[in-house]
Amino acid sequence: MSTPYRLELHPEDVLTISFVGPRYAWSEALLRFDCGVHELAEHEAWQIAEAFDRDTHGGHAMFPLLDPRSDLFARLLAFREAIV
Repeated sequence: MSTPYRLELHPEDVLTISFVGPRYAWSEALLRFDCGVHELAEHEAWQIAEAFDRDTHGGHAMFPLLDPRSDLFARLLAFREAIV
């Protein structure tokens, strides 16, 4: 059985993701989610993690257009780091 992963998005997170839109892989991967807590199977979590990682190719920072001091940045980074 796959390990479930939890991704929590608040209403302001969904607005931010919508604003960034499909410009970056991280936001494009999250556009399908509404606010709330989402239980993800391991393969789904890996798909999102791979999208997050694509934005860092070439030495770029994680989550372009997202304030690294934001709560969303911290939660997305914690989500990415929890995937084993």
